[in-house]
Amino acid sequence: MLCLSSGVYRIYCFQKLAVTVEGVDFADPARAGEPGVRERGVRLELRGLSESAEAGSIYSSRAAWLSRGICRFDLLESAPRAADRIHWHPEMSDGEPGDRVFDAELSADPIGWMTRALGDLTPLLRRAGLEPEEHAGDVAAMAAAAEEIAEAAAKILAAAREPWPEVARDERGLAQINI
Repeated sequence: MLCLSSGVYRIYCFQKLAVTVEGVDFADPARAGEPGVRERGVRLELRGLSESAEAGSIYSSRAAWLSRGICRFDLLESAPRAADRIHWHPEMSDGEPGDRVFDAELSADPIGWMTRALGDLTPLLRRAGLEPEEHAGDVAAMAAAAEEIAEAAAKILAAAREPWPEVARDERGLAQINI
């Protein structure tokens, strides 16, 4: 069962960074009252990761926290296979995305583009104001996992491109349905 609503994630954790992959289906409030208000697809976010240094027995688990997104990739469509709203947000502030950036190469090959972006995080980190040298282990680990992460995104995107069911929405406009 795949849930395309808020709160369901695949999380890939590294040393100081993580990537979340989430199926999303929402009514875009910026387009309220217009046709094509629904957007459905997959969202990937690059996030910071921290663990607690709490003492405990050798058997205790440590707590880990994800920060809000550093940058976001939205592989969204207004209809199955439309590929018309695929974009990314290179800047985010306190979890809120900056402007949508549309890229013809991203729209033409979203999974390939994502694989390449995750394969070399250096430009993304610099654009986000982070020092790639401070995240060298994560850059290498993310490069090694880029295909696996992109494959997870591809599976969610494929499910999102199936015929769209009618859905109930929460107060934010997110779909509340399991498919």
